[in-house]
Amino acid sequence: MARATPQRVSDVPRDAIALLKQDHRMAEALFEQFEKADEEEQAQLAERICNMLNVHAQIEEDILYPTAKEAFEDEEESELVAEAEVEHSTAKELIAKIESMTPGDEAFRPTVKVLGEYVKHHVKEEESQLFPALKRFKVDLKEMGTRLAERKFALMEEMGIEAEEAPPQRKKTPARATTRAAASKARPARASSARSKSARSSGRTARH
Repeated sequence: MARATPQRVSDVPRDAIALLKQDHRMAEALFEQFEKADEEEQAQLAERICNMLNVHAQIEEDILYPTAKEAFEDEEESELVAEAEVEHSTAKELIAKIESMTPGDEAFRPTVKVLGEYVKHHVKEEESQLFPALKRFKVDLKEMGTRLAERKFALMEEMGIEAEEAPPQRKKTPARATTRAAASKARPARASSARSKSARSSGRTARH
């Protein structure tokens, strides 16, 4: 693969949780693209998925998990890290299988799909349990985010991996804007109804 010029470290979120969530959303987008792709595109997407997950797992194991272990005082939170490490091990086994196969192999597509489901479960647990615990124990997320970003792009440059473009964020429509829009649609409807009633009334008067 041609050596790539990755994004600058300054282009990514400085907050550790924001950076890792951005990676999660990118992985989800790649798995979705894989499901819709033809065989040739699937080969390229599978390679991108494996490369990205390998880098993501490495920075978590090098920085996130050791920092979390040091910060967490309760056994319950410490177990979250241990479980995440076990899940990484299984994911790496699936990645290795995919890297050894071609799209023509019968197990290629199912294995990528299983990896996607496994990653989805892992992401859900991290975002709903591990990340909140980091905040509770007052971990310096900005400092860790800087280290994660530097390590991430050092690995990408070393491996010649291109930076994935961040998926567009889903815009949430403010509640007030939605209410105003609904009210705006309702006004013409009421006006139309009133004109209709007026027309019927005029018609009855004319007949009398």
